[in-house]
This record gives sequence, C-alpha cells and structure tokens, in this order.
Amino acid sequence: MSTTLWNPTTHQDYERLKGFEVYTSDDEKLGKIDEVFHPPVDMPQARGGHYFRVDPGMLKKLFTDQDEIFISEQMIRTVSTNDDKIVLEVPKSHIGQTDWGRPANFNTLRRY
Repeated sequence: MSTTLWNPTTHQDYERLKGFEVYTSDDEKLGKIDEVFHPPVDMPQARGGHYFRVDPGMLKKLFTDQDEIFISEQMIRTVSTNDDKIVLEVPKSHIGQTDWGRPANFNTLRRY
C-alpha cells in the first residue's frame, strides 16, 4: 500500500474522503465514510475539528447495533488517497471503549 502524507488545506479536501473505507489500526474494516461534517470556521482553523459519519454495514454489531458511527478527525492515523483508505488510531479490541456517537457540538457542524 502506498500511503502519501495527507495534508488537507480546504474543506473540499475533506469532502473527497466520502466513500473511503475506514479501518482499525490492526486492519479490520469498520465501514465507509458517508458524510463529512465541518466545523463552522474557515481553514486552516478548522483542521482537527472535522467529523465523519460512517456506515458500519455488516459490522454494526461491534458498535452495539448503531446504524451510524462518527469518527473524529483526531482518530485518524493515516489517509491513503491511492487506496481510498483511512486507518484509525483505534485497534479492534478498543472499539467498545471508544465513543462513536454524535459529537457534542453536532448542531454547530455544517455540511457542504
């Protein structure tokens, strides 16, 4: 796998992650990014404040049957634009110990 440094500079850079597959740090597929939520500030201040809604598909049992899970930008370890793949800092064994619900500031986030 070829992983390049992902350095988003616009909100559109984040939008391009729609459809990317999301994996745990130990390479377990969690789902696919369906939607991107942006902080209500311009770049570069918005960096680090994005959230991604992921459809867990068949793995929703891992998330106590949640139909949607939310991933904070802070959870991302790597982004491989060549493979449309995102790897998180979280291993599969910590899924149950991680908050995957809507962020507290959800009502302030926006979509593009």
